[in-house]
Amino acid sequence: MLQIPQYGFQRSVNKSNVDRIPLGDWLEGIVLFDQKEVTKSEVVDALIEYQICPDEAQDLAHDIASDGWDELRQRRAWGGLPESTTISTNRLEENVAWEAQPVRSFFLLLSLFQIFPDWAKDVRDNVTQGNLFEEVVELICPAILPGWNVFRAGWSPENAKSVPDIVAELCEKLFVNGATNMDDWHAPDAKDGGLDIVCYRSFADQREAMPVYFLQCASGKNWRNKVNTPNADLWQKLLDAAVRPSTGIAAPFVIGNRELKIAGLTGQITVLDRLRLLGSATVAGTEFPEDLTERLVKWMRDRIGSLPRAT
Repeated sequence: MLQIPQYGFQRSVNKSNVDRIPLGDWLEGIVLFDQKEVTKSEVVDALIEYQICPDEAQDLAHDIASDGWDELRQRRAWGGLPESTTISTNRLEENVAWEAQPVRSFFLLLSLFQIFPDWAKDVRDNVTQGNLFEEVVELICPAILPGWNVFRAGWSPENAKSVPDIVAELCEKLFVNGATNMDDWHAPDAKDGGLDIVCYRSFADQREAMPVYFLQCASGKNWRNKVNTPNADLWQKLLDAAVRPSTGIAAPFVIGNRELKIAGLTGQITVLDRLRLLGSATVAGTEFPEDLTERLVKWMRDRIGSLPRAT
């Protein structure tokens, strides 16, 4: 069994102080990456053994375990948990190996980075994981916006784009002219200006004022600091566009209702979390190229092997 996470599992004596989202990620991680099945009684024993609940609080520990089962049922209902994960009254079971579902496994592994921060410090690779995440999101976007074009605009080690480079590419695709005084509106070290993926609906008339979405892909723990990027007003200025682009953020984590609403309000963005990304890909039957899935599996294998496990 995976260890009790460092984050989201607070001492619970008279009421639960365990966050349902880390609890759900922990349970998913156990059956996908470790022991294939887990019973509710095993979860209760772990909560008591690691003193999340005191010895005499068996009922509370059972209620917390039941909260985890309910969280996974909700994820199933919202499209973020596949049918390969069997949820029965007192048992969870995973029937498909993680290697055979690499995108879900990748998203879950990045989520485990959040709740096992000490382990994550030794295995995190921000550049590679960010690049892989952008590749995956680029392929899922057509499932979210059928009929739209998708363009990966962001900086990567293999394609070190600058803001002027991106503006030049977008001017051709969006039929805009671009700012004549661009140097006044971006910092030289801005890299991609917080813009990773562009989704746009083009028309045969080749005129501007078309629907446009600018997305930020955030695969790390600082995703909350990115809800205001890309800045729609700045990019409208850089492109000298008639239309202010809609913006959004894509993250591999399950984001709770309250936090999703706050992020949407404060950033005025669309929030695409793990449930929405995986659910959209499943419904649309999104196919991921073999080269990408092989790279995902290779990147994950040793990290999954080193996950903190109970002794």
